[in-house]
Amino acid sequence: MFGQFAPHLCSGAAGRGSDIVSDAQSLTGTGDAKPPTTARALFWRLVLLYNYGCTAAIVITFGLVAIGLEFTGWQWALFMMHVPFAVTIYTTIDVLIIKRHFAPVRDALNALDDDGPREVPVLAAGLARAINLPFLAFMRVTFIHGPMAALLVLVATLGTEPITHAGFSLWQGLAFAAMVLFFASPTHAIFEYFAVSRALLPSIMRLNESLGGAIPAAYQNQLIAVPLRNKLLYLAIFVTALPLVFFAVTMIFKIERMMNVRGVATALADMVPLYSWIVGVVLVCMAGSIIMALLTANEVSRSAKRLIGAMAQVESGQLDDIPIEVVTADEYADIFRGFQHMVDALREEQHILAISHELSGELQLDVLIARIMHAATELLNAERSTLFINDPKTGELYSLYAEGDEVREIRIPADRGIAGAAYLGGELENIPDAYADPRFDQSVDKRTGFVTRSILCVPISNKAGGRIGVAQVLNKRNGPFTEKDEARLRAFSAQIAMSLENARLFDDVLSIKNYNESILQSTSNGIVTLDVDNMVVTANDAALKLLGVAREQLVGKPARAVFAGANAWVGLSLERTLQTGKVSLAVDAEIAAAGGEPATVNLTTAPLIDAAAKTIGSMLVLEDITREKRVRSTMARYMSKEVADQLLASGEEALVGKDQLVSVLFSDVRGFTSLAEAASARETVAMLNEYFTEMVDVIFANGGILDKYIGDAMMALFGAPFTSPDDAAHAVSAANQMMVALGHLNIRRAAKGGKPLDIGLGISTGDVVVGNIGSDKRMEYTVIGDSVNLASRLEGANKFYGTKILFSEFTMAHLAAPPLVREIDMVRVKGKDQPVRIYETLVWREGETGLEAMLDAYAKGRAAFGSRDWLAAASAFEAAAKAMPDDVPSALHLDRARQFSLAPPVSDWDGVWTLPGK
Repeated sequence: MFGQFAPHLCSGAAGRGSDIVSDAQSLTGTGDAKPPTTARALFWRLVLLYNYGCTAAIVITFGLVAIGLEFTGWQWALFMMHVPFAVTIYTTIDVLIIKRHFAPVRDALNALDDDGPREVPVLAAGLARAINLPFLAFMRVTFIHGPMAALLVLVATLGTEPITHAGFSLWQGLAFAAMVLFFASPTHAIFEYFAVSRALLPSIMRLNESLGGAIPAAYQNQLIAVPLRNKLLYLAIFVTALPLVFFAVTMIFKIERMMNVRGVATALADMVPLYSWIVGVVLVCMAGSIIMALLTANEVSRSAKRLIGAMAQVESGQLDDIPIEVVTADEYADIFRGFQHMVDALREEQHILAISHELSGELQLDVLIARIMHAATELLNAERSTLFINDPKTGELYSLYAEGDEVREIRIPADRGIAGAAYLGGELENIPDAYADPRFDQSVDKRTGFVTRSILCVPISNKAGGRIGVAQVLNKRNGPFTEKDEARLRAFSAQIAMSLENARLFDDVLSIKNYNESILQSTSNGIVTLDVDNMVVTANDAALKLLGVAREQLVGKPARAVFAGANAWVGLSLERTLQTGKVSLAVDAEIAAAGGEPATVNLTTAPLIDAAAKTIGSMLVLEDITREKRVRSTMARYMSKEVADQLLASGEEALVGKDQLVSVLFSDVRGFTSLAEAASARETVAMLNEYFTEMVDVIFANGGILDKYIGDAMMALFGAPFTSPDDAAHAVSAANQMMVALGHLNIRRAAKGGKPLDIGLGISTGDVVVGNIGSDKRMEYTVIGDSVNLASRLEGANKFYGTKILFSEFTMAHLAAPPLVREIDMVRVKGKDQPVRIYETLVWREGETGLEAMLDAYAKGRAAFGSRDWLAAASAFEAAAKAMPDDVPSALHLDRARQFSLAPPVSDWDGVWTLPGK
């Protein structure tokens, strides 16, 4: 019997991976799950459950044995001596099998507990085995544990009888073994199946979650599916049929034994009626239980098959014809009713989606509103519906379409009626009796002749949360509006809001498009846009005029074809911009026009970027500077390029003569005559060009302009034509940087065998006259004033003081916190009666050894010199000269202090020195 039953019990397992049995599914979704546990704890829990089952089976079996097998005290004593050995044998075998079955689950749980990578095959195999483990426990108890226990009982009774002579009868041993096999073993199997299922539930859920909620397809064929029919057959056979057969056999045997013990002799013919009755009752009960199991299984399977078929139709999207009528009064009737509600909801959702799709494809506002009205009426099974939109100008709600009315537009104040209440309050209004509500405005009904019974009204809000209108549905045909209708209209109102926003956005886009096109046509610069394939998309009139082509010759054409020949450089600029994504500039470039003279343009090639920062093409901006170039070329004959550029930007008024605060810088090359005499004319020009290039770059970098070259000297202006608060600081910074640049230049000259250059710089700041100065035929933009003369004199004074950069007290007054600056002297320059305090900047020498010590001692010397403490001054200047032996100002002041210590000046001497010559 077991050999025939086992294949049926396991049928439908391998090869049907997706058909997971209902009880395995319930393990992953329902039940009172305990918190996840470790693999070790779970294993010992399974062993403990096995022992619970064994204990229950032993108690039941021993109870029946004590009642019916007539064991003597000696037989019980001898049998109980064998129990520990028998239990140890089959328990050891069972635990080893449990450990083997549990191994994949253990590996999967350990993988989850470890911090290392989680391999899907290990987790999937563990989950499949965890789902199968209850069935494997059931099979183990039924086909290994039960027969082994029955065999051990026979050995402990009949097998030891020749040795123990305990008086065990054949019927006692066979009955004992039969009780173990047919009573204890099925009880144990059923207990362990459900207990193991419950114990594994948390681990199954944990593994299921780690795999994302599904077993990989490759592992689904490992699942063992147990049909409900086989479960019911097992219960019918092992819980009902076999116990009845055992009961019938033992009943007949007991009756015969009782009669024989009491010496009552009965003929077989006398006992046939009783035996026939027992056998008949057993057979009827067995047949009834098996037939009932099969009928129940067939009915459940038939209902489940109907439900599975209907679910397949739902999955395929066929919602119109799903046969799921309720024909029973059991649990499946409730399931069918719930499934039908779900299908109805899906049909409604499908209908809403279809309506939403239709609405989203319409951008014309009038047509959209008409479709909205019809869809709302159809969706809620109402008589008519209206969409009110807020008019912020009038403070009214208006409808461009009212379904079923000849009146095409209804206007109501935004604070009146049910629609006004929903709009202002922002809450849904469901009115079952409109005329019973005092807020209802009956004037519309009187004007249209329509009788309103029930109203469902929902405010419509845009994505920013602002209310833009109200959706109103009137007179539901089959009773009042329900909560389900409210949910539908809320969902539908969101689609209405989106559709209205899209329609308005479309209008806005059209307006912006027209506006942008107007801007493009109005701008004087030529603009050409291209897509990612370098095909021309748009071109304004200015671009067409510059290129000398018609629109159809440009738009839709590839850039290589449009910009060919002399204009091929434009195509290369476009390709470079598309590759790099960077803006490309071309200044004073010539672009050829078809059939016309070339134009001079400033070309900007820029990538076009969308809102997602993705390149969608490129754009050319052509600034026609033909006339400007001609003007600049003319102006360059009598003024510098910088002045010409600013004049073009600011207009001619910027060059009109005016008083202005300017910092003037003079520089001169020391010993230039000797250098020129020692070199050829070509070498002299090359030397000056190299020198002027370095120096002018520094001046420009600090915001200055070059006024003029005077042989080997230069004059630069800081603050003309336009002033800034930092002009003086820029002039001093430029002087320091010129000395640094000169050092680098001399290193390069030395590497070529050239002699080093030496320069002196003078700076002064003050009000000068700035403007165009000269004759009508030849003019020069320059400055005149005392500051110009003073700067020139200070440049020459460097020779006397052995310095490189001198600037006046007027420049010093405009420096915020000048670093490494020292006062040189109070002097009276040639051509100027008023004495001037002069300073030296040493930033260009920063970092030299002894510089800070020298400056500190020098400052003390100047302070002592000013207070006529000649000895202290001489000591300080001597320390300064010692810190930097090559410092000429320290040596000069030391000599003065020593002379004055021997022959002090007159008491009214003002400390001013008059410089000799320039």
